[in-house]
Parts: sequence; C-alpha cells; structure tokens
Amino acid sequence: MASELKVDKFTGISTADVISVTTGSATTTLQAGMIKHRAHHLAGTLSSGSLNCSSITDNGTGDYTHNFSNNFSDALYGHFGAATYGIGSTVIIHNYMRADNDDSSTSLTLTSSIRCESVYVWTSANRTNYDYSSVDLICAGDLA
Repeated sequence: MASELKVDKFTGISTADVISVTTGSATTTLQAGMIKHRAHHLAGTLSSGSLNCSSITDNGTGDYTHNFSNNFSDALYGHFGAATYGIGSTVIIHNYMRADNDDSSTSLTLTSSIRCESVYVWTSANRTNYDYSSVDLICAGDLA
C-alpha cells in the first residue's frame, strides 16, 4: 500500500535542525545529505536552476569564482564539478575543480565562495584552462 506524507516543515525533537534518516543499517542526518549549492553556467553566465548562488565572477579563461547567497559554516564543504564540450555527437567530460593556488597564504575555498577552474589535459598538451560551453558545480556541507 502506497503512503503519502504532506508537510510544510520538519523539526527534530532533540535538536530542531537535526532529523535522522536511516536506510538499511546506515543513518545520516537529512540536512548533512542535502546539496547546499548548485550552479550551472554557460562560459560564466549563470543559467536558470541555480541554488544558493548569488553570482559567478569570471577571473579569466576557465577560472571562475562561485559566490554563495548563504555562507557555509566552514571551508571544509565538499564540492564536485564537471564541464562538458560537445563535438558533433560526442560529448567529452572534463574536470572542473578547485583552482590551484600558487600563493598558499590565500585560500581559494572560503565560507562565502569557491574559486574553480575548468581544465583539460591531452597527451600533447599540459593542463590547460578552457571556457567550456556548459559547466556545473555542486557543494554539500553545513550552512552558517
């Protein structure tokens, strides 16, 4: 028999913002498992469907800073990004990662933003930044 639950708000009993979810023998908190930032941009232009992204700063070729609408509680949040480039019927997925930092005194992962680079590597080319036509980034962690 199928069930349906309709609510406007979940609140934990012991702690208001802690709701446990158990699947099999694994338990996690609902909040910890949710994506807190999603941005899809087309060569630096933010497209529809973003979440917690106030803007994207274009720092140069393949180099972008995602500015969050709501800060993370610390700079230890997880992130994953992908960039795609289509050639005819072939789609190549490239890496979209936290930017390199030659100056270790400055962090590129902040509670308010993350700086990422879209790059490719070929057998005939070293790591090269590139402005892909389609780039996605998601981040997970606790918000402040």
